[in-house]
Amino acid sequence: MCAADIKTLQDRIRQLELENAALKGAGLLHPDKAAVSVPEPFAPIFRKAEQNVRAYFADFKRDPSKGTIEINQERYVLVRASALSKDFLETILHLYSDRGEMEALGIGRNFLYDIAHAIGINDARAFQVRMQLPDPLARLSAGPVHFAYTGWAFVDILAESHPSPDDDYLLVYHHPFSFEADAWVRAGVQTKAPVCIMSAGYSSGWCSESFGIPLTAVEISCRARGDEHCTFIMSPPHKIEGHIKHFAKTHRNHPVRKIKPEIPTFFERKTVEEEMKKARVLAEESSKAKSDFVANMSHELRTPLSAILGYTDLLRKTKLNGMQQEYLNAIHTSGSNLLSTINDIMDLSKLDARKISFESVPVYLPEMLQSIELMLASRVQAKKLRYVTEVDKALHQPLKGDGMRLNQILLNIIGNAVKFTEKGSVTVRAELEEENDERVQVLFRIRDTGIGIPPDKQQAVFERFTQADSAITRQYGGTGLGLAIARELAELQGGSISLTSKANGGAEFQVRLPFLKSEAPAQTHPLQTPTYEGKGQRVLVVEDNLLNRQMTREMLLNNGFKVSVADTGPKAIAWLSRNKADFILMDLQIPGMDGYQTTQHIRRQLHLPTPVIAITAHAFNGEKEKCIDAGMNDYLSKPFRESELLQAIAGSRAPRVTDLAFLREQTRNNTAFITSMVRGFLKQAPKDIRALEKALADNDGDNVYRIAHTMRSSVGFFGLGKHIGDDLLALEKNRKAEPGQLEKIRRMLGTALQELKQLTPSALSSAT
Repeated sequence: MCAADIKTLQDRIRQLELENAALKGAGLLHPDKAAVSVPEPFAPIFRKAEQNVRAYFADFKRDPSKGTIEINQERYVLVRASALSKDFLETILHLYSDRGEMEALGIGRNFLYDIAHAIGINDARAFQVRMQLPDPLARLSAGPVHFAYTGWAFVDILAESHPSPDDDYLLVYHHPFSFEADAWVRAGVQTKAPVCIMSAGYSSGWCSESFGIPLTAVEISCRARGDEHCTFIMSPPHKIEGHIKHFAKTHRNHPVRKIKPEIPTFFERKTVEEEMKKARVLAEESSKAKSDFVANMSHELRTPLSAILGYTDLLRKTKLNGMQQEYLNAIHTSGSNLLSTINDIMDLSKLDARKISFESVPVYLPEMLQSIELMLASRVQAKKLRYVTEVDKALHQPLKGDGMRLNQILLNIIGNAVKFTEKGSVTVRAELEEENDERVQVLFRIRDTGIGIPPDKQQAVFERFTQADSAITRQYGGTGLGLAIARELAELQGGSISLTSKANGGAEFQVRLPFLKSEAPAQTHPLQTPTYEGKGQRVLVVEDNLLNRQMTREMLLNNGFKVSVADTGPKAIAWLSRNKADFILMDLQIPGMDGYQTTQHIRRQLHLPTPVIAITAHAFNGEKEKCIDAGMNDYLSKPFRESELLQAIAGSRAPRVTDLAFLREQTRNNTAFITSMVRGFLKQAPKDIRALEKALADNDGDNVYRIAHTMRSSVGFFGLGKHIGDDLLALEKNRKAEPGQLEKIRRMLGTALQELKQLTPSALSSAT
């Protein structure tokens, strides 16, 4: 036998092996056994259906060398059965363990049902086209047979079924060998609920496509749960519950558990998600509208209130008779109460919008509690109460927390204790409750001998707009917001507020809050606000409201400042182009060019380093950060006291950025030479920054390198290297600017040029 004959024989052997494998595959179909069990009236239809399905699956090809399985020229894949049942659901249960077992199972059920229903629809469509089945009953009857041939389950249709293509459609059937139940049974695990989810989804999808009507299937008993059969009822979704109840009544030997059935609807999950998305969008829009309304109302209320309280403070400094002083005190008290209510509403809006943020700064509890005691001293003395503050020695150490929010919480509760106590005492005690290497938990006890709170009213006092008794509101006033806000603020920081009390027996509030230990000393705040004298310094007040403009002007004049005013941004810019100011008070809500835009123009076009203090009636979280980003130095919320205004001015004085120590040392304090260097820098630096801007705009890397290198040398003479030396070096290396880099260099040079311009010969001779 020649080599060619041997090769031919080998090829024939391989061909026969492939054919044999295909025949074995076909043989697995057991053509002598029925693939579905049906009542006798349906038998002829289903026998025909089995012939169609067998013909479809006879064209079977498998080629491992290509990784393909084909049936009737359609690509198929084999998937391990448990992966789509037990394994998948256990993964979902683990993934959503925080939702609870039943909710997690519901998520897995929805997913499996949806995907199986979609597969059933598309398999039915593809099969019907391939096998040319125009008759709806022929299409539907092929489904259970196809179901068996693809390994899902054997279908045993019960006699009460009447699959009509209308609203009366009903199919009742068992799956004796469901792949899903089988996965759990083989693993020896019994489930709490039916698990043949994909079987229900696939079969209802096939039948829906065949008859063109919406159908769903519900498994009412399951072998995986310990039941005798895996039994299903399929019908239009709105009739399924009635069919389940009827089945339970008519099949006493087949008990149906009295549990509300899970009735899946195709892509119900997606529909729910879409509805939730719409609801979320509406809620967000509603929340934004609410926030905008609160912000606008806050502005409209704070602006006139600022004038009322400001002029009240100014009037107090004038000579008044007893009656005038009494009237003025009433105005001031009413204005302060209104401001407190506005602040409470703003806090509620922030809490609802989740825009409350907390700082972590050094806090010294003994000093804070002493400060609160001094704030309440006049009220305590007027009622002749005994006020006691006690702080554990272990808490005489710096801690880290949000001092402002802590003060707000304690002042509210301690203020209430003073308000509702007519005689006796108020005791405030801070105790170290827990401690580890990094944290401490502090318990604040606020005890009073006041009117007390009945046990049945104690939860109500923490609810918004609620007090223990309406008579209390009439007698003592208040909105019923303070304690609700205090508790929410405490809980957001990981703390709590609780209460023990009885009617007419006083009350004790316990505030628990965690703090970090701090190595840095706490920032102490003087009990008396330091004064700041103007000494002829000029302040430009940019404010469109006439009353607030006049009030601010009077406050400043009374403290030795010179004052200029502008009621719009363009007027302020025009004034600054011709005049010099030492400070600028900038209202943010001026019409036209607002305070942000005006400040940016002052910084970028006029290149002025003049301290700018923002003044606004808005008090939303993040407003101060927005002001700082726009180039402002500080932020003052309306209404403000005279002392707060002076404190803001004192705090906004920026330290000098220029330092002539290097030139003094190198020239042995040669004032003439230093003066010449300053004049040269004042002339050249603006040209350099303009050239750098142009080179960056033109992407001229070589020029960027050259200019940055030159500037880095020149700025070093004036002590600017520590401020912008690294930025100029980065420009040299990268030959391009990072975001904000050019703006920083421009701003720093502008400040330096202003400082150097102000140097007189006498100041220059003593400059360091």
